[in-house]
Amino acid sequence: MTEVVLFGGTEEGRILGSLLGQKGIEALICVATEYGAGLLPSYDTVRVHTGRLDREEMIRLLEAEKPRLVIDATHPFAAGARENIKTACEEAGIKRLGLSRESLDSSGCVTFSQIEKLISWANDRPGIIFSALGAKEAGLLTGIDGYKERVWLRILPDAAGISACLAAGFPARHIICMQGPFSKELNAAMFRAADADILLTKESGRAGGYLEKLEAARECGMTAAVLMRPCQEDGMTLAALAKLIEEDAL
Repeated sequence: MTEVVLFGGTEEGRILGSLLGQKGIEALICVATEYGAGLLPSYDTVRVHTGRLDREEMIRLLEAEKPRLVIDATHPFAAGARENIKTACEEAGIKRLGLSRESLDSSGCVTFSQIEKLISWANDRPGIIFSALGAKEAGLLTGIDGYKERVWLRILPDAAGISACLAAGFPARHIICMQGPFSKELNAAMFRAADADILLTKESGRAGGYLEKLEAARECGMTAAVLMRPCQEDGMTLAALAKLIEEDAL
């Protein structure tokens, strides 16, 4: 019997998944990609579902698994997935606990609520652009004039993401494939290697290495353009959720 279904291929999702496994809780962890699945720890009581799910598929999964609890530890920018999880839990009558990342200070940055406006702003500025927005946004970044020469991408070392960036026309020499989060020093080394003037990033919180990116950009004299979160997450902190698991209080 599945006790807990955990959604999330995030750093927090991996931490919570490990805690569930260590406590011997029968759990199913749902992640979107094979890459995300490969980062998960292995426990006898923890199974993994790989692949994106729409709302109806989530409902069917919950009806089949019949967990007593769902934990939503998806990425703060995965607004569609979060809404689908919330709706699916309501439809299935299952309790949901959400994870909320602390919002951090973005003072000194140029902030945007829509990625199209961020890219339009970047297109109007001269200089080399270092994008930490992820592979999903590579297609939109082709709207920047001279993107093949001006834009560097840092993405996860995922085959599908790399293929998408190459298919969009980005040269391999401008694609950095690494798993973060990164220290300020490593960020700065990458920014300098690209001779970058502008950083494009998301306000992904402490777990996403957001502060280290901004500190490195300031040190390198770069302008940081930030895509803010699409919505305010409702939920608990990682520490609070971890405490519930550790104290058998779920």
